[in-house]
Amino acid sequence: MTSLSKAPVTIILATANPDKVRELRPLLEGIDPRFSVLSLAEAGVQIDIEETETTLEGNAMLKAKTIFSLLNGRFPSMIAFADDTGLEVRALEGAPGVYSARYAPVADGGEPTYKDNVTHLLHEMEGKRDRSARFRTVIALKGIIAGKGGPDEVAQKTIEQTIEGAVEGTLTTETDGSSGFGYDPIFMVAAAGKTFARMSGDEKNRISHRALATKKAIAFLHSIH
Repeated sequence: MTSLSKAPVTIILATANPDKVRELRPLLEGIDPRFSVLSLAEAGVQIDIEETETTLEGNAMLKAKTIFSLLNGRFPSMIAFADDTGLEVRALEGAPGVYSARYAPVADGGEPTYKDNVTHLLHEMEGKRDRSARFRTVIALKGIIAGKGGPDEVAQKTIEQTIEGAVEGTLTTETDGSSGFGYDPIFMVAAAGKTFARMSGDEKNRISHRALATKKAIAFLHSIH
């Protein structure tokens, strides 16, 4: 009978966004001495993955699979850890959703800044009474974990999983706070009574959509290793 080994597992953060790396790393480091965490830069990878899927689940898995394919074979056990996050606004029928990072139109066709997106969303919400919204994060895990059976047998477990976390809130009518990134300055967290941009990094990492999804991902990793 084969079983998974207790050998080290390398978790690759499949994002080139330094803000996401800054939030994810403290959530994942130290969860288990068998797990180590590397950013794409630390793994020597420079890549811009085009998000061509129409759902958060699709984009997250697209990124995880891309990074897994690039690095598979470099580590005996490795998991590509990707996320896609969207702000879903009820009055806008779920927009910007999967297009949250590129919501604002930009004249030269380039990528909008965080400020561009916030300004555009506030404009779109002018005059709307229902300002309820939610942040939703989908984490995709794609990897392989090595194990040992008999003396000459090596077993491997393939992992492909998506996990979700969400936080309810409302949109403010103007920016409030300077911490965080993205839409944090205008997202009032229902459970906290303040925007993410008013929170410290530690406080946000206790209650955010990304933190909730990551905690579920950690529980899943412990269940299979």
